[in-house]
Amino acid sequence: MGASVTAVVRMPAGCGAAPVLKEESVGPPGPGEVRLRQTAFGLDRCGLEAPEGGAAFVPGVAAAGRAEAVGAGVEGIRPGARLAYADLPGAWRVRRNVPVGRLVPLPDDVDDATAAAVIRRGLAVHYLLRRLRRVQPGETVLATGAAGGVGRLLCQWAAAVGAEVTGAVGSEEKAGIARASGCAHAVVAGPDDLAARVRRVAGGRGVDVTYDAAGGEVFARCLDCLAPAGMAVGYGNVAGPPPPLPPERLEAYSLILARPTLAAWIADEGDLLAASEELFELIGAGRLRPGPVRGFPLARAGEAVRLLLDRRNGEYLALTA
Repeated sequence: MGASVTAVVRMPAGCGAAPVLKEESVGPPGPGEVRLRQTAFGLDRCGLEAPEGGAAFVPGVAAAGRAEAVGAGVEGIRPGARLAYADLPGAWRVRRNVPVGRLVPLPDDVDDATAAAVIRRGLAVHYLLRRLRRVQPGETVLATGAAGGVGRLLCQWAAAVGAEVTGAVGSEEKAGIARASGCAHAVVAGPDDLAARVRRVAGGRGVDVTYDAAGGEVFARCLDCLAPAGMAVGYGNVAGPPPPLPPERLEAYSLILARPTLAAWIADEGDLLAASEELFELIGAGRLRPGPVRGFPLARAGEAVRLLLDRRNGEYLALTA
């Protein structure tokens, strides 16, 4: 188990510059590590921002592939096993040593590109719907960004457990995507008219829980969409950080506010394994339908990043090696 040469994508600080494909050596796995020969890499906005200091960096946080070698103390994983991970910065490299506690097994009916493209998003949806607040059949849910990568999975999963889902989007085209993703209602709205439109389809009462991908003023307006004792969950910042919210905004209707992050909900190895198993079972059974994943070879990472940053694109993307 000697050192091996691997291809690595390095990105200059800032997403405006083109990534560069280089080579580096990767040593044998240490104790508790697995050397992964990575075949597919997740592509979303997470992992594209340079760390402090402005130096070149390896993007990405999610990947899938096969075990190539195992370090001392690793049990239950043999070379050739298909594995993936969701939240380790520096993912865009062909070979990598990964702590065994961060890896999850892949079933035969989920291919590597799909796993890499959806694992981080799917695990986020799992904790949002099944742990942070376990959505029940018959409850009403609002999802902003319902046509986005997380939003589509969230709407499908919420509908699958029996919730009535309203998706908020920015265009009629995206409204069609939201309906195809399980939304009973799709509203085209900005911050100013969001609450009025959501309450109209919710019969005036408001919804039980809101899941906001946008941030900014949209997150603040989600509070106005809630029924008494409802919960507002914000998990994204596409429109910037939310404004300061005085406690009085919550007290009037006894509302609950949450701004969670994925890392905290998959830090425990048992929680990570249980969530990934449920996620991949639903994908394999067709109850979650991410659709075809568009793959780009590592050498075309710059083209893929440009497509990702064009917000009109609704595809799931992955890099492949």
